Amino acid sequence: MIGSLAIGFFLMIVSFWAGTYVNVRGKPVVLDFGDGASATRGDSSAHNNLGLTGADLLYFFRNRMSDTKDLTDANSVQVSKFYDEVMRYLTAENAGAGTTEKTCFPEGSIVSKLTRNVNVVPKVHSHNDYWRDLPLFEALCHGIPSVEADVWLVDNDAQLAVGHNEAFLDRDHRTLHSLYTGPLLTMLNEVNCNLGDKDHKYGVFYNSPETTLNLYIDFKSPNSTQTYALLMDLYLRPLIDMGYLTYFDMDEQKVVWNPVTVILTGDYPSDPTVLDGAEQKGYYNTTQRFVFLDAPMHKLDEHYSGISVVASASLQQLLRNCNDLGQGTDSSVLFQGSLPTESVECVAKQVQKAQALGLKTRIWGAPTWPESSKQKLWAQQIFEIGIDFLNTDDLEEVTHL
Repeated sequence: MIGSLAIGFFLMIVSFWAGTYVNVRGKPVVLDFGDGASATRGDSSAHNNLGLTGADLLYFFRNRMSDTKDLTDANSVQVSKFYDEVMRYLTAENAGAGTTEKTCFPEGSIVSKLTRNVNVVPKVHSHNDYWRDLPLFEALCHGIPSVEADVWLVDNDAQLAVGHNEAFLDRDHRTLHSLYTGPLLTMLNEVNCNLGDKDHKYGVFYNSPETTLNLYIDFKSPNSTQTYALLMDLYLRPLIDMGYLTYFDMDEQKVVWNPVTVILTGDYPSDPTVLDGAEQKGYYNTTQRFVFLDAPMHKLDEHYSGISVVASASLQQLLRNCNDLGQGTDSSVLFQGSLPTESVECVAKQVQKAQALGLKTRIWGAPTWPESSKQKLWAQQIFEIGIDFLNTDDLEEVTHL
């Protein structure tokens, strides 16, 4: 009886909506999430944090969905009932002081709700992150500092939708803004509202605010130039204006790290005049480059050290380089369920070449079945090859390695 009342009380708190107003350097961001009740609350430290974070928070909401009686009413569903329910909790009032300019309470922020007591797992990349039940948020709950989003030009090349296949795009609810850049801007504004114009910015991990989040943008549409222009002008500009994006200082020839690091992959434009403008002074003519290219690790040369911070390749691409040295065939290597010593050494040399150029490394396309093979290949990549980011779909499993 007491347990039922406690659960009911928690759910009542979760369902209580409000709005918040965050003002930091740059244009203020106004978030309006509901019934306007926040204007009647005066406690500047009031918030609706359940006290559950990380995997425990995910477990709580999954159980809550399993207890839902009616799963047929889709009148108000946007991304999914699960996603929408979590978002209602995350975006409910974090400060309770109404809509004044000084509303600021990082302890009640989305970052606090998601990642407090969550340790960063530094060597993991959330592969096809946008496919998850909770794009972006699921990775953060597990402490994963690297995510990716496949983007497509839609609406007469005026918007970027996120999805794996063009036939299944949801241009209304699954856009780069709604799933990634918008939530990131909100989260970073909430945790940096006390900093004013200070250069140092806090990131999206409560226990490790200095850790940058790698955001891979995978270009899928043929018109990469238009995709890039839209990305820079519409989606990244608000983050840039607030000082949240890592950039390459073209005058000082160094990387200046910030809470989010954007990496272009897929069919991105390679023309320097597209990336940095006709005068080669950066897209905004500020001698700053706010995006980095995903360097091809299997065919790497030194010029990538100035335009990249990571290098990636498929396992088969790397093994083909080994094949040229007489190391066997892809199929024979993969059939064994693990890499033989000579192949490990060959792949490791390619990884080390990238690392010598100052690049972090990632291998994609490694077999994920059977389970025993996946585990062996994970261990070989991390402990023998020395990869910097393990590419995986299984976030919960990999955090227990």
